[in-house]
Amino acid sequence: MLLAALATTARAEPAPPGSSAGSSAGSSARSSAGSSAGSSAEAAEAAEPRDTEARPKQVATATPPAALDGKSLRALTDDPVVGNASRIEGDERKGLVAFTFDDGPNPDTTPAVIDALEKYGIPATFFVVTQRITGKHGEKGREILARELAEGFLVGSHSVTHPNLKHAAGEQLTREIDASIRTLAVQANRPIGMFRPPYGALSPSGRVRLKKLGLTEVFWSVDTLDWKAHDPERLRRKVMSMIKHDDGGVVLMHDVKPITAHVIAEVLDDLEAENCARLAASREPILPVSLHYFLRDGKTPRDLPAAVKQRTDAYKAALPERCARRAPEPSQHAAK
Repeated sequence: MLLAALATTARAEPAPPGSSAGSSAGSSARSSAGSSAGSSAEAAEAAEPRDTEARPKQVATATPPAALDGKSLRALTDDPVVGNASRIEGDERKGLVAFTFDDGPNPDTTPAVIDALEKYGIPATFFVVTQRITGKHGEKGREILARELAEGFLVGSHSVTHPNLKHAAGEQLTREIDASIRTLAVQANRPIGMFRPPYGALSPSGRVRLKKLGLTEVFWSVDTLDWKAHDPERLRRKVMSMIKHDDGGVVLMHDVKPITAHVIAEVLDDLEAENCARLAASREPILPVSLHYFLRDGKTPRDLPAAVKQRTDAYKAALPERCARRAPEPSQHAAK
């Protein structure tokens, strides 16, 4: 347990929303993204999807009850599909990659991330900071959350205000974990079964709280550090390099960052290109999947919902045709 706790605190995430560090990073990222946006028509073309056919939506979580009991906290976390599982570390599977996005929703950046995921038919999980979906200023955030759910993406809690919970106990856990679930589950009208602690830091008391509530703690294995990146092209290359090096894993990115919104379509295009190269070499692709594939009860993998398996099978079945579309047509000179 001590080693696990130490490992948890070793991984960093960006400053909480609204902090000076976060604002500075976002400003720099916005500048970098803007300067490279028109770098070349070829880059824009590469980011266009190769397959625009309709894809099946996946079952994200448990079927919403007819009437969600907002007064019962345990009812708000009672998700038998993704809840109450062993902690996800991200390295449980090889050859599979699950994209996760933290800190949103942000009306200025999250829609672009969703657009890219939809174009490439890639599942993902959004870990929501619930202060972004409350009050008058949270109206657009609530609309984005509704879109995420409607499109079949997984959604989990990322606390209320994004504090470091390394030493959290008692009242702070109630304010940041319990309150976030009450907000997110009621707004989503479905139980919330997953929690990702800000900065990857959570106290022993916090883990006891998660266990009591039946929340699955979700970590990651591919830390892109997009929150402090300034060069879009370097970030793009880095993400794909890490995925290839680890042969998949759970990828951590942040949908609130302009640089991430700028490069994510290119990252997904790079993944498709890599899979096409693997297909040509008779190698297994790195399949983009949802977090369902990383869920365990102890060492036993959980059964996959039929719709989740269907989505993965559809990706594999469509890959050869998409790869054929990517192949450049021979020039007239070459044909002669």
